[in-house]
Amino acid sequence: MTSTRQEISSRAHVAVVSICLFVTSLFLTAYSSRYPQVARVGNALVLEIVAPISSIVETTRVGVVTMWRRYVYLIHTSQENEKLSSRVAELEGKLAAIGESQRENERLREILNFSTQTQLSGVAARVVGADASGWIGGLVIDRGSRDGIKPGMAVVHAGGVVGQVASAGSNSARVLVVYDHSSGVDAIVESSRARGVLEGVGDSLCELKFVTKDVAVKSGDSVVTSGLDQVYPKGLRLGTVTDVATNSGALFQAIEVKPAVDFSRLEEVLVLTPSGASAESSRPLEARKR
Repeated sequence: MTSTRQEISSRAHVAVVSICLFVTSLFLTAYSSRYPQVARVGNALVLEIVAPISSIVETTRVGVVTMWRRYVYLIHTSQENEKLSSRVAELEGKLAAIGESQRENERLREILNFSTQTQLSGVAARVVGADASGWIGGLVIDRGSRDGIKPGMAVVHAGGVVGQVASAGSNSARVLVVYDHSSGVDAIVESSRARGVLEGVGDSLCELKFVTKDVAVKSGDSVVTSGLDQVYPKGLRLGTVTDVATNSGALFQAIEVKPAVDFSRLEEVLVLTPSGASAESSRPLEARKR
């Protein structure tokens, strides 16, 4: 009952206000028609009051619209930037892969040219790691017995001698490098033709032993293979003499040799195989060229 009365009272209130507003508007209309000068003054006063408010409202509206548009534009720009950044990263990755492939091709071409110039047949292999056994200073290559690789085969590079195969699995092999303590290569000093044995002393250095004091050897002399050990062909570069010392009580000179190959940058090698090795068993160098 109470709610019904309140609803009737609210409706009556609304009706009274509406009637009052309607009567007021009629009165103002009639008054403006009779006294237009007063109406103009009233319009001017209303305009002076309302104009600043309208200006503020319009300025606020324009500012809000502008900010919204900029916000939407920034979101769109950010999304486009993310897409472009992702695309650039993808293209840079592809470009890097292409560049690496080109550099590998150049290195393999260098080995192929070396094989052609020296008339040495062999199997190109990639260096895939260092020997993990700890017993020898060596490398691991990605070719093995199924490619015709056998222990004792010489491993070379366009720069010079790398070492020899110590052991071979089906798909990989361990290479004993020339600077290992257990390595020995029959060698000749190219200028004086002095003969000795190049042995490894570790730390990427070698020593040419058994060269008598009466033979002139100096820093800068080139050391090459003699071919007498039946492992390495004659004339392959072993390294360069970096220091020569002669002790009064010693029979032989102490000759330090730096290997010709930069093992820190070695990535591909050539394993020398017998000339009669078949293409099927050894997958020759030409098959590796890209």
